[in-house]
Amino acid sequence: MLKLENPEVFRAVLESLQTGVYIVDEDRRIVFWNDGAERISGFLRQDVVGRLCRDNILVHCDENHAVLCGDACPLTDTMRDGKPRSVEIYLRHKAGYRVPVKVWAVPVRDEEGRIIGAAESFEMRTVAATGAHRPNLVAGEIRADETVGLADRDMLVARINERLTAFVERLVPFSILRIQMRHWDQWKARRGHLAAKAMLFGVGQTLTNTLRPVDMVGPWNEGGFLVVIAYCGADVLEHVSELLKKIVKCAEIEWWGDRLSVVALLGGASVEPGDDMESILERAEQSLEQNIRKDGDCALSAQEAK
Repeated sequence: MLKLENPEVFRAVLESLQTGVYIVDEDRRIVFWNDGAERISGFLRQDVVGRLCRDNILVHCDENHAVLCGDACPLTDTMRDGKPRSVEIYLRHKAGYRVPVKVWAVPVRDEEGRIIGAAESFEMRTVAATGAHRPNLVAGEIRADETVGLADRDMLVARINERLTAFVERLVPFSILRIQMRHWDQWKARRGHLAAKAMLFGVGQTLTNTLRPVDMVGPWNEGGFLVVIAYCGADVLEHVSELLKKIVKCAEIEWWGDRLSVVALLGGASVEPGDDMESILERAEQSLEQNIRKDGDCALSAQEAK
């Protein structure tokens, strides 16, 4: 046997791939988990090998917050009909935030062609644009906020000024979104400072992973974020707003045995002729306040209270 034909060599290569790969048996019990799966998901081998993939580990969901486990799982479908398939979904990182990934599922067969399991590979993807994903921050490029590791307020203001200049000189459109966690004061009072910090980190990273490299997001106030969306006019702002609202709901953290999530309220504004920093921020705040009033003073829901 040639050295390269040794099964252990193939396994070592598969282990070290930076693309996420895992394999399940007929019961959908995870029997293999590689370096790439650890890197993308945050779950180590010892966290998952031997567990059933339906044990709410990655909790795949689509942009409408529909959980793709059980009968809707790509692996289940592939094991049922033997057909490879690919889907674009969000997985839950061990830290609680959502990561957009493209998933490929293929059946695993024995020597006689019977399906004995399935393999899934996955890679991070950008949601709103093509091209390689990169973190919102580049080392040394801008300061990071201590709470959530995103762009700070000064950098957000500088980015808005840059976009305003591009609009004046070349009519390049952009929009801003104000995002506020619903009932945040009550949520924080109930769960405490550390849980609130973890939740904001999860929401911030979910937003970063969902937006494009040319966009910027960072904390703006207590329980709130501001997003600067490049090349985005009023015609697509509503679509982006709805997408972010849904995906924030997918962000979850585990806290003392509970799974916690939040609901986001959003308001936005697209640049218009004559705008300056004050006017576009004021319109975004007014839009947010209007949506908060529409939401009303309803009590904290059972899900938000957890």
